[in-house]
Amino acid sequence: MKTVQAEPDVAREIAGVFAEAAAGADAYPEPLGALLRGLVLRADPTGRDRKSNYIAFMLPSWIAEQTGTSPALCRDLAVGNVYAMLHFFLLDDAMDGGDAGMEGRSALAAGQLLHALFIERYGRHYTPDSPLWAYYRTYLAEWAAAVSDEGLRRADPRAPRALARKSAPVKLGAAAVLLAAGLSERIVDAEAAIELTLASLQLADDWADWRDDLPGEERSNAFLTLVRRESLAMPDDQPLQERSVLQAIYRKGALEQLASIVLGHAERLSAMPNVAPGLIRFQQDIVAGILSDVRSARETTDKLASGGGFSYFLSKMKEL
Repeated sequence: MKTVQAEPDVAREIAGVFAEAAAGADAYPEPLGALLRGLVLRADPTGRDRKSNYIAFMLPSWIAEQTGTSPALCRDLAVGNVYAMLHFFLLDDAMDGGDAGMEGRSALAAGQLLHALFIERYGRHYTPDSPLWAYYRTYLAEWAAAVSDEGLRRADPRAPRALARKSAPVKLGAAAVLLAAGLSERIVDAEAAIELTLASLQLADDWADWRDDLPGEERSNAFLTLVRRESLAMPDDQPLQERSVLQAIYRKGALEQLASIVLGHAERLSAMPNVAPGLIRFQQDIVAGILSDVRSARETTDKLASGGGFSYFLSKMKEL
């Protein structure tokens, strides 16, 4: 998938957020501080040729554009979200067998320290009895349900709320800003809007990762569910092979189907009330990336298929 790069002003803001998050690790003695700083700096998406899920760090500022919330609050929420993101990443990694390059005990210990840093940042502005923590418990339960169910049933590409559950804690930044602005009545609408964007992001990630997920995590990949059920109409008990996925992409229009779903999310998002412009721009970036891949797939199909039939085309695609 085409890399989604943050705009220059967004990139500068994210760089500042990560620099502050890295400095926050100084709260712990060495070597724990160095371990946490390393995790933060490795996760910094700025200046790298990879797609950035920067919604987690920019969402408070995007919501604040409509509420006049202070930049200091938004910065603390963004830094707190870095710690929360890494906390959940390490938990996910431990559940998946530990591919993050850290021994299991170290990963879980680091995750707890990061969670404490997250609580400290949010706690600067929200007391323990704040209604914000009820929202956090709700989002945490959504995340827990998602990771518990992962692999037990096929991810549904047309169920945006279910797709968004694994990223549910991202919504806390929006709820925090709206509570601070005295606009709690907007939280439900904000949640629905964010879920559409998170679902689109998950679909884009699943498209980008389908080859990696095919051998053992097909059921967790919504794009592969789309391929199996809609593009190829394959029964659940029939193994899905790479060649079949390529046929779905380049002959059956699977990528166009994916683009149609994400475009539908964009249309619904644009019709919602009080949606932050930054969220709409982020959704548009996701759509643009997938549409670019659709065009590239069509061009590649025309070019390679003309060179010697579809079998030759498939052999060439495995080399790309």
